[in-house]
Amino acid sequence: MSDHFSKVATHYFASRPHYPAALFEWLASQCPERQRAWDCGAGSGQASTALALHFDSVLATDISQAQLDLLPGNPKILTLCTTAADSQLPPNSVDLICIAQALHWFDLDAFYLEAKRVLKKEGLIAAWCYGTPVIDHPQINHLFQTFYQSGVGAYWPPERKHVENGYTDLPFPFTRLACPSFELKEKWQLEQLIAYVQSWSATARFIEEKGFNPVEALKNALAEHWQTEHTISWPITLLIGANCPE
Repeated sequence: MSDHFSKVATHYFASRPHYPAALFEWLASQCPERQRAWDCGAGSGQASTALALHFDSVLATDISQAQLDLLPGNPKILTLCTTAADSQLPPNSVDLICIAQALHWFDLDAFYLEAKRVLKKEGLIAAWCYGTPVIDHPQINHLFQTFYQSGVGAYWPPERKHVENGYTDLPFPFTRLACPSFELKEKWQLEQLIAYVQSWSATARFIEEKGFNPVEALKNALAEHWQTEHTISWPITLLIGANCPE
């Protein structure tokens, strides 16, 4: 499991879109008990903070201590810098495992063994990802998609392909449950979108290899068309399963 985000931890914390509250309300409603949730690959805690509204305690784990250090303090949230395969939780102790925009980074065989060890008999596991956003202005959206594909496209880690295809080719050895559709949606000014692009792992790799920041050129191109705010939408792919083999 590689750490692609420590170098952009501050950008990630400040600029990533917010998951919809309805997602966590629905996940909590599916759990028979709400004593403990594990946010695996928690980053700077976008999901952890939301889970703490519904569960007595939340364990937030990540391999990036730089990201965990940015998680807002909350007495219900315990942070631990560790791999996805080593939660250090007792067996049969977790009601819900969440993996938000992180499953594609994991050693899945090792993680799934750990997940099945710590989940309660009726515990649930939910993994989701959000793909490339769509912007509500055609010309801006075209420029943005071109930058994503051609500007930094060669610098995305190989695992990014799993996000782009909605996790369709990742194993998920749990009894799949039906779920509603969810979507991230933000009204952003140009500076907010640029900060989001700055948080990409591909952007960090581009800068490291090329020695300059490609986001400046994107910002100048978008500024010619940008109005006060634009709506940006990300479709969410959600996998949810019960703790028993398919």
